[in-house]
Amino acid sequence: MSEDVANVTNNFGALIGTLTAMDADFHVAATVGDSGCVNGPPMFIDSSFSVSDAQSTIVSMIDINNNVVPYASNTERAFVLFELFLQEAVDISGNPDPNGCNYGVIRREAKLALVGVSDEPEQSPNSYSHYVSLFQGLKGNPDNVVIHAIGGDYPSGCGNNSAYTGMYEASVATGGLFLSLCATDWGAQLQALAEGSAQDLTSFELTQWPVPETITVRVDG
Repeated sequence: MSEDVANVTNNFGALIGTLTAMDADFHVAATVGDSGCVNGPPMFIDSSFSVSDAQSTIVSMIDINNNVVPYASNTERAFVLFELFLQEAVDISGNPDPNGCNYGVIRREAKLALVGVSDEPEQSPNSYSHYVSLFQGLKGNPDNVVIHAIGGDYPSGCGNNSAYTGMYEASVATGGLFLSLCATDWGAQLQALAEGSAQDLTSFELTQWPVPETITVRVDG
């Protein structure tokens, strides 16, 4: 898993560069420890950061060598980490909570994009639909919550990576992206992730004129 996380951090500049080029008003943070607290300061990366500063900050947040934040029981439980992170950022109504260790990271009116990364199946105790509903409940509009995943290909995995089940279903349910850990172009992967997090995912512009009789729409699989 450390090699996969290194691929994310080494190409993180592509994500920040894309968000900046889109003139997006973004906050980006990572959480890895069982408390859900971001390893800061700074608590988040925004458009004021240079690419190099953003890169060094995300490396500190992830702390892959466990110098500050021990990786413990929630290492393969991204939904639980999301929940703990959000509990330390907002109250039950979704308003920023000044008593939380992640105060200031989450804004009430901003879209909430959550990204899980693992080389194993999601192992949180509840179903993916439980967590999707929980996170959507923090926003007035459930469409303002999108879950992305970076993991082993669904349904069979790839290389030495198991399929990222649970997180795959959550990405489908929220219109998020599922990116393969086995991809070779991580810069392009994270650029796509940035575009998928900042754009309005309720509509999609086609690249060519459609042929109506060839269009197929699938819901819930």
